[in-house]
Amino acid sequence: MKTFNQSFVLPFIFLFFISLSSLAQQTHYVTLHVNTEAITSQNELEVCSFTSESAEGDVTEGDIQNFTISVNAGDYIVWNGISSSDPDNSIVNISSINYHGGDNVFDKNVLQGNGETPEQVIGTVQPGTNGKTEKYAVKFTVINNGQRRGGTFSIDPKIRVKP
Repeated sequence: MKTFNQSFVLPFIFLFFISLSSLAQQTHYVTLHVNTEAITSQNELEVCSFTSESAEGDVTEGDIQNFTISVNAGDYIVWNGISSSDPDNSIVNISSINYHGGDNVFDKNVLQGNGETPEQVIGTVQPGTNGKTEKYAVKFTVINNGQRRGGTFSIDPKIRVKP
């Protein structure tokens, strides 16, 4: 009888852990690549690009104007910036993520940077936002060879929450 109970219970335990892992939050890393030697307020769309990588290794690349990351409700998103032209002498600070249109999928309109150097921003996609799309503004500054280039730059990608 003991063998029967073990063989009956083990599959249920296995299924329980599989269902927990499928509900687990993922962390998505969105990296803003900036040509810090060339950026101006007139060319930010030409000298910047995004990549995104999830904790599972999925990578998304795309045109800066149409870049969209697909996430699940409850997922974490970490935005950071790097220099594509001079990573040793330049800093890209992501100062904030601002709600810009569509459905707000975060718990507030502005997510602030962490205050460290280089700055990054972390957000959690709220429950109940399945199927929604948000347009947001990534606000960032650039320091190249110790000098701040321009003011605060802004690029408007999208977040799509899977249904």
